[in-house]
Amino acid sequence: MRTSFGGVVLAGVLALGTAAPALAAAPAKTVGTGPSRAVQQAAAAGPAVGGAYRLKKLKSLTSKGQASQDAWFKYLGLYRSGSNYFRFNWSTNGCNSSPEKLPGGYDFTYSCHRHDFGYRNYKTIVGKPAWRRDHKKRIDDVFLQDMRKACQYKPWADPLTPAMRKKMKAACLKTADKYYAAVRVAG
Repeated sequence: MRTSFGGVVLAGVLALGTAAPALAAAPAKTVGTGPSRAVQQAAAAGPAVGGAYRLKKLKSLTSKGQASQDAWFKYLGLYRSGSNYFRFNWSTNGCNSSPEKLPGGYDFTYSCHRHDFGYRNYKTIVGKPAWRRDHKKRIDDVFLQDMRKACQYKPWADPLTPAMRKKMKAACLKTADKYYAAVRVAG
């Protein structure tokens, strides 16, 4: 009798243990009271980030320096894996119709994406007049910095002669300056 009773108790505990999480996860039904469906969906998506904190994070992702670029790549990776905590706009059109990949292995793809990221998000968060007045030049300067950094690329098994690599690098830097001049004027 003891063994069968123990087995029944153990089976009951296991059944209750597996059912408890399902019961706890079941949504509570309310009639006529409580938050609206939109509020419930927003809460499920995560906490809303305050405007000042969001703006501070945006500035940290669109500033000069390696730390800012590393942080931008980190958040790009998080976005691509399905997380967008700050609700940033990650859409891009690259460098419009200008080539992003240049001869010699130089690649402006991420420079263009980061530039678009800064433009799109500042225009949305602070508005076009404040973006142009307070942020456009800094974002354009970061764009130039990122492109110049891309021009430092040198493959470990470089197929080019040192003289040819020097010419390609000079052409890359010249192209970076042209792209920068274009966004300063047209933006």
